[in-house]
Amino acid sequence: MHIDDRYPHLAEITSDILRRWPEHETYIEKSLVNREVDVLRVSDELSNVVLRLAKDIPGGIDTLCDDYRFLCEEIVLPEELHFVRNGRYRLSSFEDANRECYANAPFMNRYMNGLLVSDIIWDNHAHAIGSFINDYLPRLKPGTDHLEIGPGHGIFLYFAAKSPNVASVTAWDVSETSIANTRHALSTLGVDRPVELVLQNLFEVGEADEGGRFDSIVMSEILEHLEDPVAALKAASKWLRPGGCLWINVPANSPAPDHIFLVNNVEHAAQLARDAGLEVVDSKAFPMSGTTLEKAIKRKQAVSCVVTTRKPA
Repeated sequence: MHIDDRYPHLAEITSDILRRWPEHETYIEKSLVNREVDVLRVSDELSNVVLRLAKDIPGGIDTLCDDYRFLCEEIVLPEELHFVRNGRYRLSSFEDANRECYANAPFMNRYMNGLLVSDIIWDNHAHAIGSFINDYLPRLKPGTDHLEIGPGHGIFLYFAAKSPNVASVTAWDVSETSIANTRHALSTLGVDRPVELVLQNLFEVGEADEGGRFDSIVMSEILEHLEDPVAALKAASKWLRPGGCLWINVPANSPAPDHIFLVNNVEHAAQLARDAGLEVVDSKAFPMSGTTLEKAIKRKQAVSCVVTTRKPA
């Protein structure tokens, strides 16, 4: 398949995927055909990031491509079949997700590798990260103190660290592996500014600083892993300064082996924020590759819901 010469890194990584998985070409074409230029630019930049990270992985880019296929065929597909048949996610407790996924290091390594590639290929993922880079980061005021809760593979944190509006960068995560992976990714990508990475459970962090500590908090693909997302948003918002923003990215109708809270649509996601006492500034919904938002909602297919909120002054 041909990709515009303006996006050489995206062309390279899609070529690598198709070399390992040629049957995926039609899906990739559907995902890229109507992607806006500003999102394609982000996908190309992210492709460059992934290609650089791949150099430190045994097996390199081939491993990432194989793990992406593993994600699609062996991780997500069985969960989607269960969701279609039962109308709910297979698991309902963090304890079950921890036992099946988080405590299984080899599985989680392949899972996280696959998700890294999905941020480029899956249209809803690409649009969500595009919205973060193109819309959210530029709106932050100069001198912003920024926190990400659950940095995962470190990509959102990397782009936050590059933002000229961000003065300080902090991340909290309950997983030592995630903290180590994020630290390694930032080092590999040449982030030389101080980034505070803390092994920290949001619900055990103690009392928030009086008046808040952060102007910006990001929770990307976190709420669906929790039994009580409203409680998590309330706990996070205590660390926001008045008028500070909390950016949420949560998938609706998106079964996965560690997803336990089902969000129905972007209105549901926004209501969770309101229930936590936050003001909704704007919300966007990005459907999965190859469909429209209306069809995705009707068919209960995956939609990435991006909600920007503000703590009342």
